[in-house]
Amino acid sequence: MVDVAVAPAAGVSFPASTQILIVGAGACGHTAALAATDAGAEVVMLERDAVPAGSTALSSGMIPACGTRFQAAKGVDDDVDRFATDILKKNHHETDTGLVRVVCEESGPAIEWLIDTHGIELALVDSFLYPGHSCLRMHATPKLTGADLIGQMLTAAQRADIDTLCDAHTTTLYADDDGHIRGVGIVRPDGQTENIGCRTLILACNGYGGNADLMAEYIPDMREALYFGHVGNQGDAVLWGKALGAG
Repeated sequence: MVDVAVAPAAGVSFPASTQILIVGAGACGHTAALAATDAGAEVVMLERDAVPAGSTALSSGMIPACGTRFQAAKGVDDDVDRFATDILKKNHHETDTGLVRVVCEESGPAIEWLIDTHGIELALVDSFLYPGHSCLRMHATPKLTGADLIGQMLTAAQRADIDTLCDAHTTTLYADDDGHIRGVGIVRPDGQTENIGCRTLILACNGYGGNADLMAEYIPDMREALYFGHVGNQGDAVLWGKALGAG
């Protein structure tokens, strides 16, 4: 495992640069890349593995969303209030209510945008009610797998001419004194390092399920739990955030 760090940007050269740099090329990273490209930005995604897959490929590939036309077509009565209530009930109100509402409000439009603009084949899953949800709101590709979802997103990114650098493990964020990120340092499988500059950095590198220390710190009840997720989920974004003074 390679340690992650935040280092001063002063004096660091960036032979290559882009407007928006995204760390992580799973479903989250691809969604961010497609949205930024739609807005006219130059985007590069960085993926630590040889092929983008990660937690998305290991998942069921189902995306919850409310107020979609696919729900309406099947007579499903759902809205932001109902979706937010389900989320807050499931996590015992241990999260930011405002953020929950924003995610719920944007969920339906995001699903329809992925379908209408980028050709992702999503439809409402009506064969079972997903645990914790009070109505049908899971949307998935025909094969009902995360591998199919990431495969379709890869195709959409290729159509949009989005560049993805694989075998590029981001280890260092280079920041100004005020915390503004100027670029990142990556490590290749052979140990070679490269620096890439950016105007904006998006961290889409998932959670910390694979980091036993962070699990013990943040979810002590699960410190002994077996982990079946992607090995790359080491909490890099959390560690970088803490180093930058984030709450």
